[in-house]
Amino acid sequence: MTTSELRAYLRAAYIDLRLFITGKTEKGLPPLRLRGDVGHGDFRSIGAASRKLLIRHGLQPGDRVLDIGSGIGRVAIPLTEYMSREGSYEGFDVTRSWVRWCRRNITPAHPNFRFSHARVSNTHYGRGGVDPSEFHFPYPDASFDFAFAMSVFTHMTLDGVRNYIAEAHRVLRPGGTLVASFFFAEKDLRDVTLNFSVDRGSYRLLSESDPDWAIAFAPEMIDEFLPIASWRDRLIEPGNWRHYASDEFQDIVVVRKA
Repeated sequence: MTTSELRAYLRAAYIDLRLFITGKTEKGLPPLRLRGDVGHGDFRSIGAASRKLLIRHGLQPGDRVLDIGSGIGRVAIPLTEYMSREGSYEGFDVTRSWVRWCRRNITPAHPNFRFSHARVSNTHYGRGGVDPSEFHFPYPDASFDFAFAMSVFTHMTLDGVRNYIAEAHRVLRPGGTLVASFFFAEKDLRDVTLNFSVDRGSYRLLSESDPDWAIAFAPEMIDEFLPIASWRDRLIEPGNWRHYASDEFQDIVVVRKA
């Protein structure tokens, strides 16, 4: 943890303490000190928007759902209000403290929501564990109807993305849906919210010293990541980080397993 990250954590912890003392803690939501590295914006409204996005692309209450990179439960929490007891949710994440909070605060009230810690290395979220290109999803073949990866492939280099998408394909049933967010960067990046200034040819980075902080891929990489032999009905919705009229900040890709 850098000095600035430590200071931000301590500020958030202080606010958490004041909210607790005054009885103003937001029930059902993780403390602010655990939300510091999950992106900007209102936690509750972003989670609700993600739920709306997933439902719009076919998520059903009784589906078997896989959340690739479940984080601190920002999407899981609103999904508990939508999914039926016949459905099931499995989420995994590389940050142990986030998984621990979800297990303690979501699963007891919603036993069909389960969370696992994935020992995967990431320059921004933790360097312990295997390289993402070598990680095997701990689930059987064809065991899910619907999978999503929100703000995961925006923090992962080429080989990791290739492997995670291959694993998603393996654990989805034929016809199952994958919804994933990316940054797809055109060559001209003058009119964008994020400055991916480190050019690596097929992808760009925000930071050379912390490559997994944020990654944008060349648009043509979508054909390599999601070949038509394996995936069909591909839909791409550009995000508003490129100033498109969109409710989503990142670019959204929706595909179905062939």
